[in-house]
Amino acid sequence: MGSAAAGQTFKYQSFVPAGATQTIPSAINARGDVVGIYFDVKFVEHGYFRSAGGTVFAVDPAGTRGTVATGIDGEGNISGYYTDKDGFYRGFIRKSGGAYITFDAVTGTTLTIALAMNSTGNVVGLFFDPEGIEHAFLRAPAGTITAFDVSGSIGTVAIAISDGGQIVGDYTDSNEVEHGFLRGPKGAFRFFDPPGSTLTVPTAINLPGQIVGYYLDASSVQHGFLRNADGTYVTIDPPGSTMTDVTSISPDGEAAGYYQTGGTVEQHGFLRKTDGTIVSFDPPGSTQTSVFGISGNHEVVGNENSHGGVFRGFVFSDAP
Repeated sequence: MGSAAAGQTFKYQSFVPAGATQTIPSAINARGDVVGIYFDVKFVEHGYFRSAGGTVFAVDPAGTRGTVATGIDGEGNISGYYTDKDGFYRGFIRKSGGAYITFDAVTGTTLTIALAMNSTGNVVGLFFDPEGIEHAFLRAPAGTITAFDVSGSIGTVAIAISDGGQIVGDYTDSNEVEHGFLRGPKGAFRFFDPPGSTLTVPTAINLPGQIVGYYLDASSVQHGFLRNADGTYVTIDPPGSTMTDVTSISPDGEAAGYYQTGGTVEQHGFLRKTDGTIVSFDPPGSTQTSVFGISGNHEVVGNENSHGGVFRGFVFSDAP
């Protein structure tokens, strides 16, 4: 496994929404727009949008007690969920023009959590039934919602959706063990676990069908993985890592995430090139770097704590 070349220079752009005490990016689209959440001085969650040009504004449906923006499509429409006045979680779409559409995955549910959006506006996530069981859903751009479960599972979560409509997530079996699933555009399922896994959590999928995520081994050590469309696996563990989380993948297969080493710098960001080279990075002065998304232009978004322990958002690139 390769590592970054000595002396390599990186480009960072840090940002903080007005009034934020902590900033957490969630996703970035192809043109470089970023969405995520921030906490204000009262520790209330707000969604935010940051344009590629640096303009930042809050994303909060009317009447919210807390908002999380989780995804953005190619037109600037934003997905997420919020807490209403009764303390219930509801999904929302913020159209690029500023109008909000709110929704529940099924009638009567009080907990709908939209987790991701693809470039064409399809949204996936989960909702809870009255018994507290998790179920997955897919919301089409026109508003049609399809609920689904892995047969025999005691919980199903849709975590990400590719631009081709393939959905990845995890399900919990009757022994309370989590496994990965891939749901095709027509609803057919495939199930998977990296070799040696005792728990599998996929986090992202690209158009060619490559899936990334993390798994636990028999010693409960967390490793990153990349599953190719042909079903082969690559374990991703940056040199010296004691824990790895691969959180995102670009259309051409560059994977990004973060890892821990147990040293003075607790957590580092990384970018895995398609040839297997690992580029490790930390914004100057940061002791904890997290990465949550990567664009088709290989811009990586995350946060870091180089400013007195206050987490700031950043956009990173290792391009010349």
